[in-house]
Formats: sequence, C-alpha cells, structure tokens
Amino acid sequence: MLYYILVFGATILFALQFLFNQRFEESRGSDLKSALEFTLYKSVVIVVMMLLISGFKIIVTPFSVALATVYAIACILMTYFSLKAFTIANLSVYSVFSMLGGMLLPFLLGVGFYDEKLTFFKVICCGLIVVSVLLNLKGGKQSKKAFFYYMAVFVLNGGVGVISKIHQSSELPHTDSTGFMFLSSLASIIISGIWLLIKHKKIPVVKGKSLLFAGGYGIFNGIGNWFLLISLIHLPASVQYPLVTGGVMVFSTIISALRKEKLTKIDYIAAGISFVASVLMAF
Repeated sequence: MLYYILVFGATILFALQFLFNQRFEESRGSDLKSALEFTLYKSVVIVVMMLLISGFKIIVTPFSVALATVYAIACILMTYFSLKAFTIANLSVYSVFSMLGGMLLPFLLGVGFYDEKLTFFKVICCGLIVVSVLLNLKGGKQSKKAFFYYMAVFVLNGGVGVISKIHQSSELPHTDSTGFMFLSSLASIIISGIWLLIKHKKIPVVKGKSLLFAGGYGIFNGIGNWFLLISLIHLPASVQYPLVTGGVMVFSTIISALRKEKLTKIDYIAAGISFVASVLMAF
C-alpha cells in the first residue's frame, strides 16, 4: 500500500509542476536558451535535495552513471523537441503522444522483458486511458515535420520510464533511488551548462521569480520522480505507469477546475474514464 501512496503522491506533484513551468516560460520565454536555463536551475535544486535526503552519502557506480547520463540526455532532448513541436504542431496532439509514450513503452517493457503478468484489468486499464487521452485530441494543422516531433516526444518520454525500470531492476551494481536522481540531475547540469557556454559563451543568471519558478518545479519534479523510482523496486512498471498517466489526467483536470479554467464536457468525461481506469488497476 505504501508504494501505491508514493505513486499517488507523484501524480499530484506532476500535475502541479506544470504551473511552475508555465510561469517560468512567461517570464523567460520558451526558446531553447530558456529551456536550457530551466533545466540547469531546476536540476541544481534536485541535486541539493538529493544530497540532503541522502545525508551527503551518494553511491556511484559506472552502470548508474551511464544510465543517469542517458536519462539526462533523454530529458533534455524531450525539452528541445517539445519546444520545436510547439512552434509548428498542435498542442493537444503533442500531449497525446507524450502521455501515451510515457505509459505504453514502460508497460511493454515490463510485460515483454520482466515477466510482468498481462492481466485482464491491466489491458482494460490501458485501453481506457488510451481512450481518455484520445478524447483530448483536437484537430490542427499537421505536417511531416510535426509528426517527426510527435514521435520523438513519444519515444523520449517513454524512454525515461524505460531507463528508470532498467536501472531499478538491474542485477549489476547500481546506486539507490536517491543516488540515481542525484546523478541524472548532475548530468543535466553539466550537459545544459556546456551547451549554454558553447552557444552563448556564458551561463545566464536567473533571479527573482524566475528562479523561484525553476526551483519550485525542481522540488515537485524531483520528489515526484524520486517517489516513482522507489516504488518501481516494488511495483511492476505495467502497473505504475498507467496509474501515473491516468492520475495526472485526473488531477490536472481538478486543478484546472479549481483555477476556474474553461473546461468542456469532454475534459470531464476523459478525467472520469482515467479515474475508473486507475481504480481498475488496483484489482
């Protein structure tokens, strides 16, 4: 039960983190430079948090360093292709590909390579979440380039979950959940910092509210992913990631309603289907 509570907590944090992301983009822009700044500063916050949580005792192994670096690269590329998609693609279609990738790839990995049982309720749950996500699909101008960005986001977002599962389930010597979050965030700092130095000859100083927004995102995102890494040791990926996807949809709708944003009947139906799917996954 504890690990379901951790997943539940992570979904709330993920639903809330976008509020910080939106405010940072409003203050600093949404180009690649801003994305790298955001990645750099929120990763610094995560590194500090993980050091405090671990009592400044981080286990480092070659395997964990390698996977943490790949994880960081996937996250940075995800940010890059997201920005590229936003310039020419439909936001709702982008969200569909992102959420489905984040659910389906770890699900298939767990069932196909880690002998996780493919139960009736798992199939029904995934089917309902696919329907729920697709209900949010709205028409828009498409192109071959936009489709490439969609697929990149699908693979990269799913890849983050796949890397997490591989690391947490490996029999090779590896660090713990706190150490992996520390190493992946440290890799993000190094990569984004070098990228900024090469492209802009300096690392921009982010101050005031922008720094608070990046820091807030780092706290919510860092703790949320830390919770997921801990629960992955005890819960199948084919259970955890559908729960996360469905839960984020439900809580995002609740948050939007509380903020009095304009929601349609379809939005509420989609959230209701996601809630039913998440409940079914418990059986």
